[in-house]
Amino acid sequence: MDLAANRPVATGDVKAERVLVFLVDDGLFSVHLDWVEAVYETRAVDRHRVRVEKGPWQHFLLHRGEPALIVDLREAFDLTGVLGETERAAYVVIQSGGYKLAIAIDQVSGVQDLELDAHSPVPSSLVRDGGIPVGHVVQLDDRMVVVLDPHRLLSGARRDALEPVWTRAKAYAQRDRQMSEVWSEVCNTPSAENVRVFGRLCGRNGRPKAAAAARAVVKAYADLESGADSGPSLAERLTAEIVRRAGAGQTGSIDIDGADGAQIGCVFVAGGRVIDAQQGAEWGRMALKSILAHDAGRVAFVERDLGQHPERISESSAALLISSMEAVALEQRKRRAR
Repeated sequence: MDLAANRPVATGDVKAERVLVFLVDDGLFSVHLDWVEAVYETRAVDRHRVRVEKGPWQHFLLHRGEPALIVDLREAFDLTGVLGETERAAYVVIQSGGYKLAIAIDQVSGVQDLELDAHSPVPSSLVRDGGIPVGHVVQLDDRMVVVLDPHRLLSGARRDALEPVWTRAKAYAQRDRQMSEVWSEVCNTPSAENVRVFGRLCGRNGRPKAAAAARAVVKAYADLESGADSGPSLAERLTAEIVRRAGAGQTGSIDIDGADGAQIGCVFVAGGRVIDAQQGAEWGRMALKSILAHDAGRVAFVERDLGQHPERISESSAALLISSMEAVALEQRKRRAR
């Protein structure tokens, strides 16, 4: 949720005090809207993690291409040992000194004006270095709300411990941006080099299945150049066949049959690029995933005119293979974990 429209508006020399109010456990907390950059639902964002040597993992999310370190107030207030860990519904991204923090919350109550004329704020009992409180308790619509100071959420010791972690999170975010750039190249103008670079970045950023898929495609490029045979699995044979037809720019169909001679599926290639696949009642990407999930099979290319065959797949064959093989591997891992 973009909060730019809710920024305080200055009228003359008076600036309206507005806060974002949210619920954490049974308490109401708030942060001045000036410090809030976004609110994300937990289910709508990916959580990433880094650590230094064998230290604890620090989770973070990516906000506008930059890391925002996930902080639960239970942890920040040293209550995890008493209350335990819990799942939250959303994150509030705030600026806190040199860091961006993603505060884990249960619910957003809304944006409200902060009136301090009738009731003076009371410093919280929890203080940080120098005896400065982490926030102030105020009365808001007959409710007690803690207005947090973003700069005091973390203790000095915690900030020092996060410094090397933050550096690694920044490097992760930079690799993530590079991955997006290289992936665009792989989708449009694939080559052994940009596929290799993409796989290396995936390996370093915690996507081992995508890294393995990229290595399989790079191997197919190398085997095509050297004339070596592909591996024994169906995925290896089909990858090699697709890369071979891409290099030749051919048009036709790749038929995949099982050991008993029954047809498993078919991949359609136009001008060297995969435009469709069929497996049973499935078509397109879903069909290719189903074909790649088979352990064994025979692969044969038949050069022929496809006529006006629908183009259900638009990216390059290399990009299609990487994304499909990663999806198959992730689904197989989930099934084994059940």
